[in-house]
Amino acid sequence: MLAVDGAVVSVAGRDAWRLPVGASDDAAAAAERWRFTVGQGPGGGDGAAEPLVVDADGLRTRWPALHDQLRRHTPFRSTVTLPLRLLLPGGATGPGVLDLHLHRERPLAPPGPGAAPLDLGPARRVAALVGAGLDATGAGATGAGAGEGHGEPDWMDAPTARARQRVWMVISMAQQVLAVERADALALLRATAYVQDRTLEDLAEDVVAGRTPLGSLRG
Repeated sequence: MLAVDGAVVSVAGRDAWRLPVGASDDAAAAAERWRFTVGQGPGGGDGAAEPLVVDADGLRTRWPALHDQLRRHTPFRSTVTLPLRLLLPGGATGPGVLDLHLHRERPLAPPGPGAAPLDLGPARRVAALVGAGLDATGAGATGAGAGEGHGEPDWMDAPTARARQRVWMVISMAQQVLAVERADALALLRATAYVQDRTLEDLAEDVVAGRTPLGSLRG
């Protein structure tokens, strides 16, 4: 409907916390995982009120690591990020994002002869509907580990969400094993994943399965 090539819905929170709760396909889900792995990207749940349109040149200039990983591992070359305002417990609001991914390098340029460019009007309306849908299913996560216990939103059971929660569990394990602060544990895991050319989800799965001992990350 929006004439884009992929879409991801994420809920964001404190301390770089970002939970993908839905993706249009495997390629879009992979783009989000690489974005989280490198710790770069537009509109990271900072509460921005307007859509952020980033073409290939903008990605290359502002977020070079993300630009490289998207080109190497996905077909996407540009993005549009739209904010979602989500209802949190106690009547507060929190940030979420709808990331639209495109194969072409300029989102607002027509993709081919006779084709129309991306229209941000319908994209805004879709973002509003997505935010309302998350509210209706009990959006209430505000930080790592949220969703445990009572009142867990339905979308916390999404495969993409469960895989991301496993990453946060491994970060907590790394804090204890390596005796480092949470931010340092995340940075170390990101550096390890980046050097090994894999996503944080893949690395976390190996740690949980015992194939990669956390002690081996000290070097």
